[in-house]
Amino acid sequence: MLVSAQFQPYNGSENMIRTWGKERADRIVPMREMLDHGLNVSSGSDWAGGGPNSPFIPFYFYVTRKAVNGTVMGAAQKITRQEALRVVTINNAYLTFEEKVKGSIEADKIADFVILSQDILTVAEEQIRSIHPLATYVAGQKVFSSKDQGF
Repeated sequence: MLVSAQFQPYNGSENMIRTWGKERADRIVPMREMLDHGLNVSSGSDWAGGGPNSPFIPFYFYVTRKAVNGTVMGAAQKITRQEALRVVTINNAYLTFEEKVKGSIEADKIADFVILSQDILTVAEEQIRSIHPLATYVAGQKVFSSKDQGF
């Protein structure tokens, strides 16, 4: 089973709580339950509500379950940073039937990767949202480098 999870509660928590009540709203995007049941969960951002255009926002939400206003939405559904990294990398490749060529750094795979401003696995939770790419590589070729980073 494949699931493309979204992060609507990040921006929509107040409306969800008002419309459904806190108990039901806390059940939206049940990442912990889906992973615990062995589902292959990937991360998406193509929902009609718009929202922030940063891949680090869904990562932050899945790990902290905090909405933009600071409200915690379904604390029991938090996942680890390692799980979130898998959700946004190899699981996304699996969703598009590309896991044999991308989604992880290993021999015989396309070298798509980013160099980040901070270590996403160790930075303070509240700093995850401010992580940004210093350099981006597609198929091993640099396609973006922030000014004066030397990557």
